[in-house]
Amino acid sequence: MSKKILRYISIVVGIFVLLIIYLTTIGIETEKFNKQIQDLVKQKNNKFDTSLKKIKLTLDPLNFKFNAKTIDTKIIFKDKIIELEYIKTQISLNSLIKSQLVTSQIEISTKPILLKNFVSFIRSINNRPELFFLERFIKKGYLIADLELNFDEFGQLQEDYKVNGLLKDGKISLFKKNELEKINFLFNITGNNFNFRDISFDTNNINFLSKKLNIKKNEKVYSLEGNIKNKNSPLNEKLLKVIKLKYPQFNLINTNFVSDNDFSFNINDQLKVDNLVINSNILIDSSQFKKDNLISKNFVEINDLIDLKDHEIKANYANKKLSIEGKGQVKLQNKFEFIDYEITNNGSDLNLVSNIQLSELDIKNQNLIIDYLPKTNEILNLKDHKIELNYKDNDLSVKGSGKIKLEKELNKIEYFFSTKDKKFNFETNLEINDTPLNIDFINYTKNKNLNSQLEINGSYKKKFGLDFKKISFLSKNNSLIINGLVIDEKNKIVKVDKIDLDYFDNRDKKNKFTFSRTKNNDYELNGSLFNADSLITSLLKSKDDQQLDLFKENIDITLNISNVCLDNDNIVKNLNGKLRIVDNKVDQANISALYDDSENLTFTIKTKDGEKITTLFSSRAKPLVKRYKFIKGFEDSNEGYLDFYSSKKDGTSNSKLIIDNFKVKEIPALAKLLALASLQGIADLLTGEGIRFTDFEMNFTNKNELMTIKELYAIGPAISILIEGYIDENDVISLRGTLVPATTINRSIASIPLIGDLLIGKKAGEGVFGVSFKVKGPPQKLETTVNPIKTLTPRFITRTLEKIKKN
Repeated sequence: MSKKILRYISIVVGIFVLLIIYLTTIGIETEKFNKQIQDLVKQKNNKFDTSLKKIKLTLDPLNFKFNAKTIDTKIIFKDKIIELEYIKTQISLNSLIKSQLVTSQIEISTKPILLKNFVSFIRSINNRPELFFLERFIKKGYLIADLELNFDEFGQLQEDYKVNGLLKDGKISLFKKNELEKINFLFNITGNNFNFRDISFDTNNINFLSKKLNIKKNEKVYSLEGNIKNKNSPLNEKLLKVIKLKYPQFNLINTNFVSDNDFSFNINDQLKVDNLVINSNILIDSSQFKKDNLISKNFVEINDLIDLKDHEIKANYANKKLSIEGKGQVKLQNKFEFIDYEITNNGSDLNLVSNIQLSELDIKNQNLIIDYLPKTNEILNLKDHKIELNYKDNDLSVKGSGKIKLEKELNKIEYFFSTKDKKFNFETNLEINDTPLNIDFINYTKNKNLNSQLEINGSYKKKFGLDFKKISFLSKNNSLIINGLVIDEKNKIVKVDKIDLDYFDNRDKKNKFTFSRTKNNDYELNGSLFNADSLITSLLKSKDDQQLDLFKENIDITLNISNVCLDNDNIVKNLNGKLRIVDNKVDQANISALYDDSENLTFTIKTKDGEKITTLFSSRAKPLVKRYKFIKGFEDSNEGYLDFYSSKKDGTSNSKLIIDNFKVKEIPALAKLLALASLQGIADLLTGEGIRFTDFEMNFTNKNELMTIKELYAIGPAISILIEGYIDENDVISLRGTLVPATTINRSIASIPLIGDLLIGKKAGEGVFGVSFKVKGPPQKLETTVNPIKTLTPRFITRTLEKIKKN
């Protein structure tokens, strides 16, 4: 009996074991749960429908659960289909017995599905704002994913879900003209962590690669961290425009570059980005830079507030199209100008057509380098630039080195710039080898093939201007160094700590001096050598009382220079004195120097009660007078001097110029007068030793552009002249006067008691004393008329007697 029972038990156990083995290895297929699954999906979202095949059940004997799997499932929503490779889950034995589908975990594997459909499907489950924008950005792409989903006892999805998969050939349009295409990557999503790897995409014909991109969600904020790089690619104009939105200085063309970039940032559900950090290594193989944007700019000085007046505007809106037409007056600076304009918005394109009539507008040219490097190419070539770029908390720093072609040869350059506290900081170290450099105000020109080094270190802030910590130019036997130079937004000097110059100028003259700021914020100009030749020429050619327009504040300057070259032959020593500059004009001056122990040079300016008095005395006239182009071959004797006095008030100056004991070899205008007067013997002197004058005195006034010569009188052994008239800066000259040979004057003065002899002469022909003349017209087309005279004017005789008596 017991054997039979044992046999039955063995058979039952065997059948049970075989059943378990069958259910574990082969399983069974059923459609029993299909209706429940479809109803459950409908319950979650009534817009969803499913197409299911039989579910295959296999036993998991250790967990007392059945593994359920169905293949080729389809989810239909909004006429879109999500095709699944399979769905796997576990069903408890209790659920199977009760014929109820209760599960805590589901595994889903998709077939290749459209990315846009997948995002739309997720939105149907969880309509987050970021998914709405993502769906609009997506243009194409295929997705394959494996999902592991966990549910609680109430059937709610847990946060510990896992998603793995890949995206193939995606395309996203972020803006109208900026697209990401050929997007490929692998992804792994676990709860609120999103990990992407082996990423590649193209934008603007540039292929980018990325090893990783990690995204972590914390409430409504996503934190992103990753890496992106590109192989040698051209910098597309569209991508450059995106960069220039914030940094318009980057005016690069024909650029090939390689980059490796690490980045991190946060983005919220409103797509607002903050805490952006970028660390990049960039290699620019070749590039070209348009120098007009950074090196030389024209700034139109318009008001901060632009006034509009009497504007008539017509606006029309129809079929999502807006047009505006208007006309009126606008004040850009000091006066109103007429303007008419038309604005149209055709769909998403905005067009503006405007016409403005300008009769008054100041344009300031700010040249940072172009004036000093006049022969640089319009397009600067860059080559082999290695750049480190860092961006954090809205601060950008760039450090780089490479080569730049200013003219014909490549020169080394190192640079650094950063933005911090709304300040633009910069450092540059540049070789200047094959390019000439001109600095006119110190009369310096670098030879074309002289190796040189330029270093600039400073910062720029919009409201405060430029702050140069250091400007250094070094070449063979030349050193130009400026420290602590601050220039405001109107290009005026706020301060300069020190200018140290040691160089040979264009005339191969040595210059060595410093201009430095004292503790009292005054300035000192000290040195051993200074060539003032070009400076004197420019001052003599400049307008009367010319404004410097250099300094923001009034300054005092103390001068102490051992040797100053006035020209090749004249040097003054121990030049000392003081200058006071008020409103960019010399208000007070007291300067003196010595030619030798007995000869000196003095210059003074005194301003009081609105009157400015200027004096200049030089024991040698030649260094000053010879610079005037209408006098050639000027020579003074050892006893000759120049004495100048001027008083200016209310815009009018009254001046007197005296030159003593000099001669000239050529005065073109005078030679013409002599020839016309047939005084050939005197004219011949102009090509020999020259005409000597013992006295020259000129009284004249200046007001605006008009010089009025009250009297110009010169007397010498050979000839005497008396002139009056005016010279207008608008190229109009009008002079009249008397020219008389000195032999006639001497004889006439000697015989004054015999008035009849004076008027008619003792011999035939001696009654003609000289000529009266008139000169009028523009400088290049002067018309001269000459009339012989028999009678000298009383004024001429009086002035001659005064001079003879004085001598």
